[in-house]
Amino acid sequence: MTWTDFPPERTGKRFDRRVIWYLALGYPVLFALGYLSKSVAGSSAIWPSHALTFAAYLLLPMRRWILVALAAMAWDLLSQPIMYWVTIRSVASLPLTCGFALANVLTSMGPAVLARAMRLFRGQERFQLVISPLWIVALFAGSLPGALLGSATGALAAGIPLLPGHVGLWVFASVLTIVTFGPMVFGLILGFAEPTPTPARSWEGWAVSFLIFALLISFAVVPWPAVDPFLQPMLFCVPLAWLALRFSRRTTNIGVVIVATGIVWFAGYGVGIYRGLANVAGWPHVVIAIDVFLLIGCGGALLVNLMTLKQRALLDELAREHQALRSYARALAVAEEPSRRKTAADLHDGIGQVLAGQSMTLAAMRAHTSHSQLTVLLDEAAEASREAQEGLRVMIQDLSPPGLDHASLDETLRWVANLFRTRFEFSVVWRL
Repeated sequence: MTWTDFPPERTGKRFDRRVIWYLALGYPVLFALGYLSKSVAGSSAIWPSHALTFAAYLLLPMRRWILVALAAMAWDLLSQPIMYWVTIRSVASLPLTCGFALANVLTSMGPAVLARAMRLFRGQERFQLVISPLWIVALFAGSLPGALLGSATGALAAGIPLLPGHVGLWVFASVLTIVTFGPMVFGLILGFAEPTPTPARSWEGWAVSFLIFALLISFAVVPWPAVDPFLQPMLFCVPLAWLALRFSRRTTNIGVVIVATGIVWFAGYGVGIYRGLANVAGWPHVVIAIDVFLLIGCGGALLVNLMTLKQRALLDELAREHQALRSYARALAVAEEPSRRKTAADLHDGIGQVLAGQSMTLAAMRAHTSHSQLTVLLDEAAEASREAQEGLRVMIQDLSPPGLDHASLDETLRWVANLFRTRFEFSVVWRL
């Protein structure tokens, strides 16, 4: 995925400061969004701050990673008491808070380390993420250490044994957060570089916006007693597919973030179709359903949008190349005609005049000689000169046919027919 035209390696301290400013301003907001998206203790269905720190680790040189990690941990330690107070929960001890903070750092740093090791992004000409199946390994395996530490800390805080399901929930939430919020974060930091204009009209934007908000409101307000809360959110695939196929990268990313945030919020607080599911016992099942939806719906929409824009950009480039080739062909044809005329004129005025003078000289010599052998040689030379003049006349006629500059189609065809009849003795029949 390409977002910008300037590489991070060649921008130096100025670009590093830009990333750090975005991290300082955006991390508190995204951290609070992830923390407030759940109403019970345990793993969240989405944790947007991981996407921001993951982007920072990829964009910044490794010597600045310690600064990003310390800043993230410092904010986690300072904001945890506030978050516990806002959500009316008991404040965790300092060791547990440090454990969660370190787990958050490892969860986003691990995928960045593997992505760099596997060379899954380029930065020579522009920052570009490579589309490769290795991303699955990098994201899932990279987030596993942080998930183990975070799940173990959570189990210790709750006084329950560590279960594989808790680790899996943390991993899925982290991976799908990076996949869902990552493109928007990169776009905000680097600027969205749209590869080609999109065919979407203004009315389509209003229609998609209305459809998304209508679905969100209906899921939140209308009672759905017979609706499967794990399957019904797939209705959002309709507007997401519309966004992916018709709209720009920026618009698609905004739509994905809105849909993901709305669904996670409803699920976390048991709103609408998720009513009665937001409790400690049912929360893991809700998280799994949310993760699957984000993977299929939002992640698929982003991938389809990327491939659609790339294909459209290639088609536009191909059309421009065709237009350029046609322009070159027309320019060549225009330039060729004067060149042909000039060559014909030079042959007529140069070699043609020399051959004509040579014929006259040979004829004069033939008239003033009586020697039989010399007469034969002069006759042969005169015949060769006539043949050369005839060949030159045909060449000039082919280069620049006389009288055809302003001739009609009927006159042109008549000239071509006479040419083949006289030169090649063809019996030409034509009809206009």
